[in-house]
Amino acid sequence: MAAKADVVVIGAGVFGLSCAWNLARNGRKVIVLDRAPIGTEASGWALGRLDPLLKGSGSTGSTEQDLPPGHIAKPVAQQELALLSYRLHREMTAEIESTSGIDLQVDEQPTLQLFYSDADRKSGLQSAESWTSLGFKTEILSAADITKIDARFAAPEYGGALVQGPYFIDSMRFVSALAACAKQAGVRVESATVTGIDATGAAGASTVHTDQGHYEAATVIVAAGPWSNHLLQALGVDVPVHPSKGEILRLAPPRSGSFATHLHGPCSLVNKKDGMVWVAATAADAGFDRSPSNEARERLLNSANLMMPDAGESEVLKHTVCFRPATPDDLPVVGRAGDTGSVIVATGGGGSGIMQCLYVGKLVEGMMSSDSSEPELASISLGRFT
Repeated sequence: MAAKADVVVIGAGVFGLSCAWNLARNGRKVIVLDRAPIGTEASGWALGRLDPLLKGSGSTGSTEQDLPPGHIAKPVAQQELALLSYRLHREMTAEIESTSGIDLQVDEQPTLQLFYSDADRKSGLQSAESWTSLGFKTEILSAADITKIDARFAAPEYGGALVQGPYFIDSMRFVSALAACAKQAGVRVESATVTGIDATGAAGASTVHTDQGHYEAATVIVAAGPWSNHLLQALGVDVPVHPSKGEILRLAPPRSGSFATHLHGPCSLVNKKDGMVWVAATAADAGFDRSPSNEARERLLNSANLMMPDAGESEVLKHTVCFRPATPDDLPVVGRAGDTGSVIVATGGGGSGIMQCLYVGKLVEGMMSSDSSEPELASISLGRFT
């Protein structure tokens, strides 16, 4: 006999768990299915950077690739979602920590965007006033100003911008906290490998087939990251989401001691609350190859050395690989998929999934409450690809 629920969510990453939590706390019976333990895919290995302003070093979307040289800000198309998502995180952090009992290790250190060209500096000057008006105090610095912050920083001749507001959390703790919040709201999280979805049942019901049995629900949410399209294609739906291989190094602290400013340029270099220095991140279209690459290691170490030689010479403690769900514009894909309307897709987001997930979960719950086919935010709708 099939297990029954109002909603079955496929995928226990941050998108799936956020959707499940929002739906359960609004009265729905929800089951989450995933073949892997919570936090063992991209959600748990992410840098945990909550920054709605600066484009990421590990981004892959064509929107970012088409930016002019020196453009340091997120593309305009990504900015609305970024700000809404960032602000919702700020609003919900205390609730998530108190409900789950998990300290997210919020780290408010400032971001120092380094300028390596005149184009970088011009972009920073253009952005500084608008960022400050949004509540993110931004100061344009000279090379001499940068060395006053920390003499170990390798200040480029064009200087940089010191930005207050973007911050970090621990991603593994965050995904565990979302799971705990969802479970407290009544969500069942079960281990199972999904083999298919039958969306042609009577009265609009769908059945999810797994190696552990069958699950029946009025709505199925496919939040399986870069694996989502494999499930959706069987329903005649083709969503342009693919795996972007992201690699991150974690280094021992510099022998000269820790540092308290996030350096951003060719990569992110940040001394996190776990005591390690994170160097993030690369992006490559390499399928589902989990092998750490020497090319990524060297690229990240060279980037770290460029910004802070003391850090770049530190011992590599860990080299992680994950698969981000990438789309052509580095934005999520949310909407009803297929002819019956009983399947909702919630995937994508590239390297910003940790920041976006709470807002995506809110939008999916809104879709179901209003019985709409697309989310309120048109920039992430499935319809933009159809």
